[in-house]
Amino acid sequence: MASSGNARIIREIINPDEQYIWDVTGSVADVKYNPIYLILSIGTLGVFLLILYFKRVFRAYVLTNQRLIVITGIFSKKVDEIELFRIVDSSTSQSLIDRWANIGNIYISSTDRTGDVLMEKIPSPYLVRDSLRQNYTHARQKKGTVVLENLVN
Repeated sequence: MASSGNARIIREIINPDEQYIWDVTGSVADVKYNPIYLILSIGTLGVFLLILYFKRVFRAYVLTNQRLIVITGIFSKKVDEIELFRIVDSSTSQSLIDRWANIGNIYISSTDRTGDVLMEKIPSPYLVRDSLRQNYTHARQKKGTVVLENLVN
């Protein structure tokens, strides 16, 4: 089911009527292409790399057919979720180094109380975003939700 260390949490929070689609965490694949990261890692005896790893890997994103679940934390866990039909838009960005490492950022705009979400340094970001987009579009159609554009000039 889950490739992350959050398998137990994921099993507990997914409802029986929900379909698990994927889970993903950030990556540190860009470290080997970025000389600044390498210098900082060597200069701090690896502490910088360890902090960067913890920051990226201990934030998991789980997609079901009903919601996007965000799990953060190392020792204690915080679980937040966005109903898919509440996602308004998403976009992807990659720096040159991110392109070499095949990682990128996904920005998600929603009307949910959670607000907007930044998924940082996600592997294969265009595939992940496309899967997310297909699922939130389907969830909107299923709920009959219509997104109104800004009607004020």
